[in-house]
Amino acid sequence: MAEPQQNRKKGCLPYVIFATVVLLIGACFGLLYHHWMVNHLTDTQPMTLPSVKLPDVQMFQLHDRVDTFQEDVRDGEPTEPLVLSADELNALIETDPLLASLKLKDHLYVSIKGDQLSAQISFPAADLGLARLRGRYINATGDFHVALTNGELIIMAKSLSVKGEPVPGNIMREIASENLAERFNDDPRAAAGLKKLKSIDVKDGKLVIAARKPGV
Repeated sequence: MAEPQQNRKKGCLPYVIFATVVLLIGACFGLLYHHWMVNHLTDTQPMTLPSVKLPDVQMFQLHDRVDTFQEDVRDGEPTEPLVLSADELNALIETDPLLASLKLKDHLYVSIKGDQLSAQISFPAADLGLARLRGRYINATGDFHVALTNGELIIMAKSLSVKGEPVPGNIMREIASENLAERFNDDPRAAAGLKKLKSIDVKDGKLVIAARKPGV
């Protein structure tokens, strides 16, 4: 059953989903301050990432849940938490037109085990602002802490590996001390959207986003 495009609800994904899947690549930017290590930490080939394809019916239901949640939050209507599995997040990365515009497909893959969110990242170095390394790739894996605290999104890198090797401790300590969502929180439109959310949690293998009750 193909998704009837004419019935697809218009609108964008909640900003928090963008942050969760996009800002994970921010961990790589911490490496760029250490230019003497860049060549050592890049590859000549991209890393092949897993691919997720859900049946058409599941994809339609997934987009419908995401769109409905967004609309209810925007309109101040009561709504159940939005619960997304790793497969659903990856399916959105691969199929949603708005996420496609961010060029995440084939470059980002997330997995969730218990309360641990992990990501595999494979981006052309030039796309991350390293024009002089055009033709090379930043291939990394990492574990991240994701939460909402006092209306601010928190994304912290707990561990990172590049080319199969852990990032050196002195660099990892610097990266781990930074909230990778800081610039996102500084965006007025994003901040306004976050104030409508009660919590963001990674638990029981799912990303769970709960809205505030209307009037609270």
